[in-house]
Amino acid sequence: MSNKPNPFIRCTVVTSLSLCLWATGCTNGSGTSPQTSPPTSTVQPTPPTESAPTTAAATSTSAAPSPSAWPDVVADVQPGVGQLSVTTCESWGTGTGFLIEPDLVVTAAHVVQDATSISVAFGRTSVNATVVGTNDVADIALVRTDRPLQGHQFQLRSSEPPVGTDVAALGFPLSRPFTFTKGTVSALDTEQDIGDRVLRNLIQTDTAINHGNSGGPLITQDGQVTGIVVTIEFDEYTRAEGIAYAVTAPRVAAAVNEWKSRSTPVAFKDCGNAPAPGSGFFPFTVSADHDQARSVGQSLLLHGQGINRAAYTAAFKLLTPELQATFGDASTWSKDLGSSYWTKAEVIDVTGTPSADDLNADVNLQTIQNAADAYRGTGQTCSNWKIRYSMHWDGTHWLIAGTSLPFGDPTAC
Repeated sequence: MSNKPNPFIRCTVVTSLSLCLWATGCTNGSGTSPQTSPPTSTVQPTPPTESAPTTAAATSTSAAPSPSAWPDVVADVQPGVGQLSVTTCESWGTGTGFLIEPDLVVTAAHVVQDATSISVAFGRTSVNATVVGTNDVADIALVRTDRPLQGHQFQLRSSEPPVGTDVAALGFPLSRPFTFTKGTVSALDTEQDIGDRVLRNLIQTDTAINHGNSGGPLITQDGQVTGIVVTIEFDEYTRAEGIAYAVTAPRVAAAVNEWKSRSTPVAFKDCGNAPAPGSGFFPFTVSADHDQARSVGQSLLLHGQGINRAAYTAAFKLLTPELQATFGDASTWSKDLGSSYWTKAEVIDVTGTPSADDLNADVNLQTIQNAADAYRGTGQTCSNWKIRYSMHWDGTHWLIAGTSLPFGDPTAC
């Protein structure tokens, strides 16, 4: 690594995805990003643990249990809802997915479109994932995690619920912690224009849905999935309130049953640089208890994914504009990386007032690199760092404002 003070910092001002709900720093109707306070935690998911594969639960069913109170339903199904962090060559975004088998997660196709790296967080630990099937016309995708997880496995309904049925959306709107919003089925067999294509046979709902909910489950009060959240109603000038759409569960079930036996994943996009050996995935954990720890950690995770997959434009966008200016552009910044890649990271502490726009994140980070690129000529080919990241809230995302080494230089692994 070179002697520059910020060898591992990259940031993102991202592009919006038309009407879809992939959280990428989308703008409002006026073309400006909505300014909000840093997201505060609501409910913390129970982290799934590794387990042996169990019997598949991906087929649709009409054998529904008796309706329960919503709080009981949410407590039961929440451990099966995950947050996707997706890096592309030019940008990054977040979305939602849900388990149907121990290693299979359903989401929306636009969430994983053009991905060069995907990780899914259940609780505080992220796992690697690859796409095994995608249908852009129907906006359905199935991803497989690199190891089986123990969490709630959702059932897909075999029929559409009548208009007026109570439903709820589960997910991570605007990259916030897990959120539950309740509404009703407003209409059936609707359609919506998405760019140059039309999604048909959709469920319309007045459930409150935002960017980041995309790919998440729309459930009935028996806990079964009646659809995948895919889009909301708005155009270039206005956004309608209380009009959102989901792909129907029977259509999802048909696609999933075709894909789930596949062993060959869809290839990740090649960004044309030199990615890390293997998949580029690195174990990432958030152990800090700060209210903003998971949101801060997600930005750092996306930054590391960009570095490892040589998606330098995406990684660079996770720096504040002020920090970007010190490098000039992504190409100049990436040259300082040399051969360095992330192999392990843990956010161990986040300090600062939860509502503040500036926080510090202490991260235990392990990297590999060629001896010629080692920090200050140490010759280390594997280094353990304890880095302090200065993080800034820009109204929509946590961006990296700088780095320092208050705990000393890296040590050899």
